[in-house]
Amino acid sequence: MYSIIYTVLLTATLIFLMWKKEEEESIFPLKIIGYYLLGSFAFNFDELSIPLGFIVYLLFFRPKLNVKVKRMAAIIGVVSFVIGHWITPSVVQHWESRPINIEHTLGSVYELNFQEEFELVKDELDLESQLVMLENFNVDYLQDGEVTGMDWQLIGHDGTSYQLYQVRYEIGKDRYQVTQSKVQSWLQYDRLIEAGNFFEHLNVLDVKELTKEKGDYHSYVIQSSGERMNVDVESEGEKYFLSNEGIEVLEDKWLPAEGNHIIAYAMKKTSEQKDQNGNVTQESFEGVESSIYLFDVSYGED
Repeated sequence: MYSIIYTVLLTATLIFLMWKKEEEESIFPLKIIGYYLLGSFAFNFDELSIPLGFIVYLLFFRPKLNVKVKRMAAIIGVVSFVIGHWITPSVVQHWESRPINIEHTLGSVYELNFQEEFELVKDELDLESQLVMLENFNVDYLQDGEVTGMDWQLIGHDGTSYQLYQVRYEIGKDRYQVTQSKVQSWLQYDRLIEAGNFFEHLNVLDVKELTKEKGDYHSYVIQSSGERMNVDVESEGEKYFLSNEGIEVLEDKWLPAEGNHIIAYAMKKTSEQKDQNGNVTQESFEGVESSIYLFDVSYGED
């Protein structure tokens, strides 16, 4: 629609300029179109567009007939350049990267269906027909099951560019906020897990049980980078094999192994600082009681 309106206005403007000629001149309509094209000609250097045609017009063109009309045609050309190469891409980028808010209330992490959370976001973003990969999933929660933070990133690829969706649950506002951006490359894309596969396996975890096994701590974390992970006998933490059928201990005899992963651990407070009024101003934590859950596993040789 925008392109049709733009074409109509441009055509009408050029016709108007042709009517404004002050002196007789051969092939005048073609010259007006030529001056317009010259003014709109762009030179692209890396990602920067320069109005080279208009610069050439200013430096080298000195018409003797219909000077004002030709100057106007060149100016309209450079205005078209500015709209097409500077203003429109900026407006489109701003519109496409606008935050999208998805109203939704999270309950206890112990009752959370992670796959349904992903499907909710995917539906709102209209990603049903697109394969999206997952990166940097993270959920923080307290021992009573209260979620204190949850975020992840989805990456889609349309064959020419990559669309990034940064998903973050806003505690206190009861909503997901999704910010979007487009980039030309994403080096680790082929190493990432398909998002649906990740959330399907995450749903197998019994979060309440694994939290109980870790003991009483300040808070707890479940996370994944989205990439495959190598695990051997010396890798820190308990090791498990995760499948749709359940969870099994990954014994040392099966190591080393590589697979998609989910890591769960507790956050232990190591120190804190207080002000003169006894208010805590700074706290330090360390991750303890870690456990690694592998799925889609391939086993190495000793």
